[in-house]
Amino acid sequence: MSAASTEPSREEQFLPPRQRLLVAIAIGPAGCLQGMDTFATAVAMPRMMGSLSATIMEISWVLTAYLVASAMFTPLYAWLSRVLGIKRMFLVVIIGFITCSILVSQATSVFELVVYRFIQGSFGAGINPLSTQVILSAFPTSHHGPAFGWLKTGRNSAVVLGPLIGGVLTELFDWRVVYLMNVPFGVLAFFLIRNILPPDRKAVPKRFDLFGFVALSIAIALIQLMLNRGAKLDWFASSTIVTYCLVGIAALYVFIVHAMTALHPYLNLRVFKNREFTIAVLFGFFSNFLLYGYAGLLPPILQNQLGYPVIEAGVILMARGVGSIFASLAAGALMIKYHPKVPIAIGMIIVAVSTGLLSTLTPTTDTLPLYIAIFLQGFGIGGMATAILTAAFKTLPASLRADGASIMTAVRRLASSVGISVLIAILVRKTQSARSALSENVSEHNELFRHFPLPEKWTMDTVEGMVALEKVIDKQAEFIAYLYDFQLMTVITICFLPMLFLMRTKPT
Repeated sequence: MSAASTEPSREEQFLPPRQRLLVAIAIGPAGCLQGMDTFATAVAMPRMMGSLSATIMEISWVLTAYLVASAMFTPLYAWLSRVLGIKRMFLVVIIGFITCSILVSQATSVFELVVYRFIQGSFGAGINPLSTQVILSAFPTSHHGPAFGWLKTGRNSAVVLGPLIGGVLTELFDWRVVYLMNVPFGVLAFFLIRNILPPDRKAVPKRFDLFGFVALSIAIALIQLMLNRGAKLDWFASSTIVTYCLVGIAALYVFIVHAMTALHPYLNLRVFKNREFTIAVLFGFFSNFLLYGYAGLLPPILQNQLGYPVIEAGVILMARGVGSIFASLAAGALMIKYHPKVPIAIGMIIVAVSTGLLSTLTPTTDTLPLYIAIFLQGFGIGGMATAILTAAFKTLPASLRADGASIMTAVRRLASSVGISVLIAILVRKTQSARSALSENVSEHNELFRHFPLPEKWTMDTVEGMVALEKVIDKQAEFIAYLYDFQLMTVITICFLPMLFLMRTKPT
């Protein structure tokens, strides 16, 4: 008997159709678990600020720490899954995620909260790449589109449920209950994965690149510290920020040189020789920058500036998830006939319209325009995300797809944390400048005050009146800063559009 005949064909190694469906259902709650946690956290952040007496810069680390850990540890799961097996590693990830969720709910300080969220992110980092590996090993290539479409729809449903459940639990109970809700979802995910996923296949693992892992981790951590502490320390006027920047860039350079020369690098950077993949990674960075930038900006402006209760703010934010679900399905159908650059372009135009609408908000804006703008934002980014993934692997050789998937996930995770840090830093800086400009006009010598007297509670003749007036100025300055962030996001989106011309319409 020939060697060829003893080897099963590639198609025979995939699961039967019925079992494929069960596998797709089994990994659904795991993806939903991660998405719900992220977006429920965004809704609960204003309450965390009050409970822990934290500033918006400090509390932004609750999201950022999780996302930085995800970016750092995502590539590690490709190696761990070869050592322990996909199914076994998936179960470890779910147990770790549940345990950390309980620890987060018991945090008594911002420091504890950030530490527990970082550890939680290190486990959550494995959910997406492990889910992708399950789909790739269970479904034949011809079924990858519908399979990933189902997976994406499940994750987008978390964008719908996360803000709503987070808002209800925060309003009726406490922000800590938001993390305890991960326990029942995690138990369900553990049960389904344990009982439905097929046994792991034996594989010989490659040598772990510890040097590459350490170099990349240092680079990501220091760059993120620079972004988060920059506004507070006056950016490059601070020697600390300069140190973070220089050492972070040096560590990144060392990692790139090592990855290009090592026999078994932590990340195979040779995938960037594929132009379509490289451009798709840039667009992936851009889309997650916007998505998580929104996650850091929308809940505070809805609750603190526009005065919506937590539950109502969560309901409004549901529109984003609904838009993403529709867009994922629409983009998949559109790509049957057209190149992925078409839905990407449509998505970017819709995102630009959305941010443009948000930049025209006023404190008296009705709810309907908010629903429309946030729905369009979800629709635009959701359609972009589906098309970007398709474009990334459209011309990438099969031998590089595993590395490409890890790199794409890691870059998107890093973009998420960068988006939150940069937009919050700009928000703080713009608030300071707007407050300074507004305060210049608040004076008893201002002629306008003689013709348009202030309300009695804002009188400048008493300490109480001055304090009340200062609060109004602070609130108005922050509102102006939010509008500036939305204007900036509109400009960035428009500037990214011409990059689509770099994508080849036909593969070479």
